[in-house]
Amino acid sequence: MTAHLRRLALGTVLPAFEGTTAPTWLLDLLREGLGGVILFGRNIVSPPQVAELVRQILDARPDAVVGIDEEGGDVTRIHHDEGSPYPGNRVLSENDDLDATRAVGRGIGTELRDLGVNFNLAPIGDYVTSPTSPLTTRSFGRTPQANAEHIAAWVEGLQSAGVAACVKHYPGLGGSLLDSHLSLGRVAAGRAEFETEHLRTFVRAARANVASMMTAHVVVDCLDPGVPTTLSETVISDLLRDEIGYDGVVISDALEMRGVLDHASSLPAAAVGALRAGVDALCLGAVQFEDAARAVVDAIVTAVESGELAVERLEEANRRIRAMAAAYPGTPGAPGATDTTAERSAGLAAAWGATVSEGEVSVAGGGVHVLTFDDRTSIAAGPVPWGVGPELRAAGVAFNDLVLTPPIHDLPDLSGVAQDDVVVAVVRDLPLHPGSAEVFARLRAPRLVVVDMGYPGTEYPHATGVVRTFGASRASAAAAVRALTGTGVTSIA
Repeated sequence: MTAHLRRLALGTVLPAFEGTTAPTWLLDLLREGLGGVILFGRNIVSPPQVAELVRQILDARPDAVVGIDEEGGDVTRIHHDEGSPYPGNRVLSENDDLDATRAVGRGIGTELRDLGVNFNLAPIGDYVTSPTSPLTTRSFGRTPQANAEHIAAWVEGLQSAGVAACVKHYPGLGGSLLDSHLSLGRVAAGRAEFETEHLRTFVRAARANVASMMTAHVVVDCLDPGVPTTLSETVISDLLRDEIGYDGVVISDALEMRGVLDHASSLPAAAVGALRAGVDALCLGAVQFEDAARAVVDAIVTAVESGELAVERLEEANRRIRAMAAAYPGTPGAPGATDTTAERSAGLAAAWGATVSEGEVSVAGGGVHVLTFDDRTSIAAGPVPWGVGPELRAAGVAFNDLVLTPPIHDLPDLSGVAQDDVVVAVVRDLPLHPGSAEVFARLRAPRLVVVDMGYPGTEYPHATGVVRTFGASRASAAAAVRALTGTGVTSIA
């Protein structure tokens, strides 16, 4: 095992770690040549703490890639304890103002840059058309063209702030109804349909000079019917590199996910297979730490020594990763030093512009009971707070706060609800939660207002009014409260 070969192998690996300071093993591997790290919510307490953590990482390797999933909307790591102040993708698409979308990307990028984070695993590029897709409002959606153009604008905004973007999940996961964390999905669309609805987004992103793309753990029948994209040379090297002409970094989705492990024999085998297919950077996963990183590096070295993997493929991967790190260097400054008020205001205005009301939605004239069906949208989003409670309190509305947590089997006692009272049922993505949907169907009140913060399309025939926000960020919560009260917060700190 040569030192040079080991360094090349290390340069492709991006593990996670536990704790709010960098562990010794991570710093040691960074000094040896580890490509970088991926941060998760468990690594984050406050902006100053994150900036100090990133300083530790960059002191060990100044050109390290420091990645994070900061999509805005439902998926946030920096704001995981309170919810994102920026609206999510479907909100921006419904608002349909590319300047606002660009501003949100720029605001998120600015806040990450001030922390020293130089690589954002966002935005979602998948075009979703089904309310039972696990991606729901993380997708810009609406139309294939709107999806592609808003993604390009978001990427432009983020990268203008000095942070590398990553459009995911190439070549398009939106046609699968399975969660790649749990199983290997399949997209059965024909080639023409797939190119029009799904692939076009990634072609547009390539033309927008996106710094990186993340592969999908999904089989696309019209491209390579037997192999998940992450392991498919046909889909990555032939289509993305040669045909589309993309030369940026390709990163795998988390290799711990069943969507790739159901096909590969192990995480190290998946890593070698991904590199062979044309992937440059290996995202190991949320709970893959020192042992996983070392096992993957050893497997890569062994694969090169045995002839299974060409050393030139490792050199190419390292070249791309280092070029991205040079173009987007991590430089921790003073967290919050750059004013993002304008970008947050643009996001809040976009949330207002996207929100629609049907029927009578005012909560004036009686007592207010807020009943939140607190279902989680996905593993990727995690346990981020959502709902309208904090923003409703900020608007000066007193209410009875009722929260149903999964598994949801029955309604709370609503016998104390008076004739003039209003019950505000806060839901999102009920089609993904049949048990909750069955419980919700039994809900009756003289004045029932539904606040739907999820994917559009669900109807509520027994409601007196419906507010649709298309997302569950703090910005969308503020927009919902404005619809319910006629007032609400005018800025989000």
